Amino acid sequence: MLSCTLQVPIFYVLARVSTLSCFNAASIFRSFSLNDSVNASDRIRRITANDQPTESSPADSSNIREDQLNTLGFSTLNKVDTNLQQSLHRHGYAHYSFVQFNSYRESARAFYVVGITSAVNKHFDHPVHNCEWLSSQNSTNIHVTKANMIYVYYDQFPRLYVVATVNCTFDEDVGMDDLGGSLIITVSVGPYPGDTEKAVAMVEQQGAASEFVRKRDNPPPYKIAFCGPPMHGNIRAEWIVHWLVYHHYLWKGKEHFFFYNVGGLQDHHHRLLDPWVKSGYLTIIDASDQGQYPSWYHNQLMLANDCLHRTRFLASWTFFHDLDEFLHIPPPRSLSSLLSRYRDKPYITFGSIGVNLTICADPQSADLAADWPVQRLLWMHKRPYCADATFDPWVCRQWQGARKYAANSRKVYAAAVHTAARPDVGGADLNATIATMYHYHGVLSTQANICQVNVSLSLPSSQLKEIVPEIADYNKEYAISKTTTKARKSMDLTQLLLGT
Repeated sequence: MLSCTLQVPIFYVLARVSTLSCFNAASIFRSFSLNDSVNASDRIRRITANDQPTESSPADSSNIREDQLNTLGFSTLNKVDTNLQQSLHRHGYAHYSFVQFNSYRESARAFYVVGITSAVNKHFDHPVHNCEWLSSQNSTNIHVTKANMIYVYYDQFPRLYVVATVNCTFDEDVGMDDLGGSLIITVSVGPYPGDTEKAVAMVEQQGAASEFVRKRDNPPPYKIAFCGPPMHGNIRAEWIVHWLVYHHYLWKGKEHFFFYNVGGLQDHHHRLLDPWVKSGYLTIIDASDQGQYPSWYHNQLMLANDCLHRTRFLASWTFFHDLDEFLHIPPPRSLSSLLSRYRDKPYITFGSIGVNLTICADPQSADLAADWPVQRLLWMHKRPYCADATFDPWVCRQWQGARKYAANSRKVYAAAVHTAARPDVGGADLNATIATMYHYHGVLSTQANICQVNVSLSLPSSQLKEIVPEIADYNKEYAISKTTTKARKSMDLTQLLLGT
């Protein structure tokens, strides 16, 4: 299992001035200075309700006792004091300029550093200013270029941190002599242009350049890579294995899965997943410390961008969807034909159709004989999801259609949740009749109550509607169930991975 640690090169400290009120501050402020040695808890006192101005007592500084003002570090106007002092008191915690997660070489002269930045810095500063390449063998051979900050403007809700990828592209090849070197980034540490500090973003060992050239110039080892969402909370372990079996069959064993654990995978999960890891199909990356730097949905966008760059030279296509979503390509089309048809596109997106988790087919039904929940959950919404009623739901785009996508690994440089972020145009948004993500929303949580109603498939539709009236709002769809059944029977390898 890989372990990635968030690195914090430098930070800002935010501070706040405590005052009684704007009125009192105007009348009693004489001077202002910073004194970090003062303990805020010893200096700050609250004025009680009895001390506040009332309607019968005008709001002026005479209503505040002098000893209270002295406690707060103020002096009244009728007392001459030429050594007044007011302190800044820190509350909360610091916002870091840039928190690095990982770095990748993209070409002979380009690198990407994946991380997050303070939302404040994003709007009012340039978190990373410059990039340098320093040769391991020649300390005077330094290449410098301006850092290009890449932000994701899709699928991101306000939080203290936002995803930020630093692109360092030099004017000439660097490090291709195979001698090794270091990528250095210049990070903001203060509000002024000169307030910067250098941090090591990447160290490339001797011989790494040759390895990079080999990966770049040769066909990728996998047809498909999968980038999973952050795995958190109480996860239904068996569902993950069922999901793996289905997609392993769909992708014909030409894939590699990447899971990011942010605290959801426990020992019993690892026991189920270890066969997949040992067989070379799955990599689990531990990113549990990401919780120290709060960003939307457990830093999902940062992890997605890490996986995008991680898989650039590993696979032809990189898929981004959740573990409660199953990709389906209705015949006569196939996934292989779709990927071939759109091979020149930077990405393709898939519509989303929800699945009812309450109604299940009876496991003893003659034409089913299945025990896995995914084989029994047959009732799907009649139309794809779309948040905007004015759109055609079958082609509803991006987050409005809850779409997921596959990125052409060498043509996309920033990832969002529902579509590629750079470039964000030029892809193919497939009609949901061509390719669909069936969404079993909520099924991963162990708290979800699935299969509460079991119905016999031998009953006629009219009788089913009488027993379960809401079933009329859904279509019965066997595609995922039947494909899962085939997957369970298809390969000895699958039995090995299941541990049976």
